[in-house]
Amino acid sequence: MTEPQVWLDGHWLDAGAASWPAADRGALLGDGVFETLRWREGQVERLDRHMARLETACTALGLVCPIDQDQLAELAQEICERNTLADAALRLTVTAGIGPRGLDRDPRGKPSVLLSAAARTAPPSSIALKTSQIRRSPTSLAAAHKTLGYTDNLAARREARDAGAGMALLMDTGGYLSGADCANLFWMRSGTLFTPGLECAVLPGTARAAILDAVPVETGAFGREALTGAECVFVTNALMGAVPVSALDGKAVATGSGIPGSIWEVLD
Repeated sequence: MTEPQVWLDGHWLDAGAASWPAADRGALLGDGVFETLRWREGQVERLDRHMARLETACTALGLVCPIDQDQLAELAQEICERNTLADAALRLTVTAGIGPRGLDRDPRGKPSVLLSAAARTAPPSSIALKTSQIRRSPTSLAAAHKTLGYTDNLAARREARDAGAGMALLMDTGGYLSGADCANLFWMRSGTLFTPGLECAVLPGTARAAILDAVPVETGAFGREALTGAECVFVTNALMGAVPVSALDGKAVATGSGIPGSIWEVLD
């Protein structure tokens, strides 16, 4: 079997031969950001939204974004051609690069960039959520941006799996709904669509943004009880699209006919 190809700092390499130096700050300290993108029908979906979010995250971490939209589009096409992928999950990782021991960066340091690709896995028909004991802080960079510090998300997912659920539901430190461990959260009640506001330690997902731009959505701070008796509850991200939630903490949460057709039209 041919080994997958990746792009690392300007070079095409077999995935097994690609690595970061021992002094890379992304590997040592989680000093960096990433984007997960979907390649479909010859292009990256919502590329402009992904680039805007990447640039915002780089700025928040004090990094100069080392790639532009045109370059990413070209690399995405080439990596999918090299790996013979038609429907792919792309991962763009930006680290702060090599640096000295300790927290301070070398001001002359240069970011490192890795692009990898894999066949996209079809999402489940529905998913069960388990409320995590972990709380997201509205002041945390790791909550607002796709940083390499994913420890909380990983721990929350383990909690959910141990409880027999597929994904974790996280609240913020104020006790309000925030989102799932790798997705944004939506629900409908009395014909109105809701989602937690960014002030609730919400990652600004690209699928979430597309929905907010296309259909009326109420945003704000909501307690967990807002999901009880909802007509539908669903989670969204760039790779899954929208997936209905079948249960929360072992109890059915949706009473209606499912995700509205208008959502499928936005994300299709």
